[in-house]
Amino acid sequence: MMAQIKNQKGLSILESLLGMAMITLVGSFFISGTINMRKVAKESGTKNSLYKQINDVIENIRPNVRMYQINYFTSDKSRSEALALEKLPMAWGNGKILPAKDCTECPGRYGFVVQASPDFKGLYIVTVRLSHKDWAQAQSGGDMNAIQAGNYGFVDYQFVVNSQ
Repeated sequence: MMAQIKNQKGLSILESLLGMAMITLVGSFFISGTINMRKVAKESGTKNSLYKQINDVIENIRPNVRMYQINYFTSDKSRSEALALEKLPMAWGNGKILPAKDCTECPGRYGFVVQASPDFKGLYIVTVRLSHKDWAQAQSGGDMNAIQAGNYGFVDYQFVVNSQ
């Protein structure tokens, strides 16, 4: 009779293929998770830069409101004309703030208007308009013609300061 081999060691081809498939599956989940984490980190960095920029502008204006030009127009149309995107005087991005003419490669622009409150003496309404090229892409639905034409998306922030 034939002798049976009692001590069989090693893996069959099927077991090897299953192991490789499981390792590939786990690796693909890991790689896609890493790519998503980088994307979220980049977006978070842009948002943090934006919030820091807004806070810096507000904290610079708030205690020194009398040192800025006060506009006495009260209509929304006049405010919008003063804050036209192509007229925004300051550039921001990548941790720097410069005049727009000195930083043509900066992705963001900002400007602000200080208006006397028509209802309350001694209060000023400050409107800060921040714009960024990435926001144009989000607001235009990715229309490349709008982005190449220099259109920026923007966000307005309004707050009230005391002249005292």
